[in-house]
Amino acid sequence: MKKSTIHILIAFVLSAGFMSCEKDNMPGPDARVYGKITDKTTGQLVETELVNGARIEAFELGYPTQVSQVWVIKNNGEYRNNLVFSANYDFQLRNSNFYPVSLLNIKVNPGDNELNFQVDPYIRIKNPQITYNATSKLVTATFTLEGGKPEVKVRAVRLYAFNDIYVGEATKFSITANSTASYTPSRTIDASSYTLTIDVGANAALFPAGRDYYFRIGALADVPNVGTIRHNFAPNVKITL
Repeated sequence: MKKSTIHILIAFVLSAGFMSCEKDNMPGPDARVYGKITDKTTGQLVETELVNGARIEAFELGYPTQVSQVWVIKNNGEYRNNLVFSANYDFQLRNSNFYPVSLLNIKVNPGDNELNFQVDPYIRIKNPQITYNATSKLVTATFTLEGGKPEVKVRAVRLYAFNDIYVGEATKFSITANSTASYTPSRTIDASSYTLTIDVGANAALFPAGRDYYFRIGALADVPNVGTIRHNFAPNVKITL
């Protein structure tokens, strides 16, 4: 009796294993979606960061409950998702570094689909310049700011440094002296010029000589009634020290 029971259990396990190995006949992703997030005023890419940066929320239509699919936007403001099911979608861009945007009932066809978003960034970093003085060992950033709308103020600005291209608020060296400025209360945005510096010599342990480093200017806006606000950025600059 005991042997029969064991044989039955073995047969059941093997049967379950074979069933789990059977291929389903559900089709896989058949579409690719790519595009850019651009400033509707300047036409320039709206830069972000991979970690805690801007995101696209995609909702495939046709289901009783919509589930958000989060698509990552690259640092430079472009994105690509090669594993998408062709269908109709709602797209929500919120909790980002620009005013929220919605695109509803957008058809995604099999194959390649270019889908671009035009947005109003909270802050534009204008005329960014990052230079290195080998004598003083100072990296200096100068820039001005422009609000995306008149209500926008600035809470903080910073010059970031890191050892790869993904430099930003979430991936940076911990340097604060002269490289950051915070404003309480938030500061009105005007034509003022900003200057921030990083003393490479005073932080030699972070900057071994003969390597490439990436520097980037960022600004955090203060905007009423828009939800979570991410940092706005200028393009990174590579400097070999």
